[in-house]
Amino acid sequence: MITTPPLSPGATLALVCAVYAAAGTTLAAVGPSLPSLATNVGEDVATVGAQFTAFAGGTVLVQAVTAWAGERLGQRAVLGAGAALLGLGALAESLSPSLLLLLLGALLGGLGFGCVLSGGNVLVARLFAARGTSALNFVNLFFGVGSIVGPLLAGVGLAWRGAPELAMMIGGAFLLALAPAVFLAAEPQGGAGRGRDAPPTPWGLVLLLGLLLLVYSGTEIAVGGWAALFLERGAGMAPAAAALAVSGFWLALTLGRGLGALVGFRVSAAGLLLAALGLLLVAALMLLASLGSPAGAVAALCLFGLACGPIFPTTLALVTRVTGGRGAATSMVLAVANLGGASIPPLLGLLLTGVGPRAGATFVLGGVVLMLVLLGAVTSGGRRRAAARA
Repeated sequence: MITTPPLSPGATLALVCAVYAAAGTTLAAVGPSLPSLATNVGEDVATVGAQFTAFAGGTVLVQAVTAWAGERLGQRAVLGAGAALLGLGALAESLSPSLLLLLLGALLGGLGFGCVLSGGNVLVARLFAARGTSALNFVNLFFGVGSIVGPLLAGVGLAWRGAPELAMMIGGAFLLALAPAVFLAAEPQGGAGRGRDAPPTPWGLVLLLGLLLLVYSGTEIAVGGWAALFLERGAGMAPAAAALAVSGFWLALTLGRGLGALVGFRVSAAGLLLAALGLLLVAALMLLASLGSPAGAVAALCLFGLACGPIFPTTLALVTRVTGGRGAATSMVLAVANLGGASIPPLLGLLLTGVGPRAGATFVLGGVVLMLVLLGAVTSGGRRRAAARA
């Protein structure tokens, strides 16, 4: 076990926020960089798109060891290693002269991102147990800020040197610079062994929360990825206007996490999650009703992003609360959740292109209803567990 570090919990929170901002910048720059990456390796963009599969595979696979590493080495070790791996992976992708090396870089980056997700969220949740909902929303807010900065830096790199992947290099270098400092972060007292003294983990509730995040993560990625096409085909918007509206979706999502950080001081994790999903249901209904109306579709999309903001970090806060902060539970939830990002976006794409915008909007609405059903099952299971313990 690493010795007690000099950083305070507040400084540790700031450091984790910096890592998440760098990670968001790096990952958000990948999309705008794909054409340039394809040119670098001499392949078409569709082939280079396989890097998303390699990245997702690494993120899922690493969850098998993050819990073990976190319990024995501490969560800061997991987070520091993740920052280094993600930084190295981004640099490898952006500098790769061949498709094989690019895919290996994506796999390495996926392994790193899985560690960043697990180590960062568990570390913050344990350090700020009484304010876990707000703290997790705050940290993930900075990931959203990085996601806004990444495409902007890619645009600058494209205009300056014709190389949008410079944004990936900047993000990767920042992550590598932060990685050594992470090993000085505060580690919760007894954090690594906390799970051994806690009551048995309610794996049924953990699985339900994982499935909720699976549907949410897949829906968020799908809506963000296919929103421009939906606005063009379903609301008759010009491509430039549709792209601007998609930026509004991500900005609204980031603002939603900021609101989640503020509201989390006064509302329970379950209450905040229910409110966010209720607002998401309203937005999904508006999206379905907005077909043919550009203004209505943009309003619905921005409201959808605002409602999405608190859901991911608040669900992780709920996982921490019901399991006593066990890293194994968080790793399982993240592993299940990442399957949504690999499965739901292609389904929405098939519906939008093969059937039409109405089918796509209905599919999104169905996903939101399923999330509410899963939250209801979690709430019911929690009450039964509390009654049994009483």
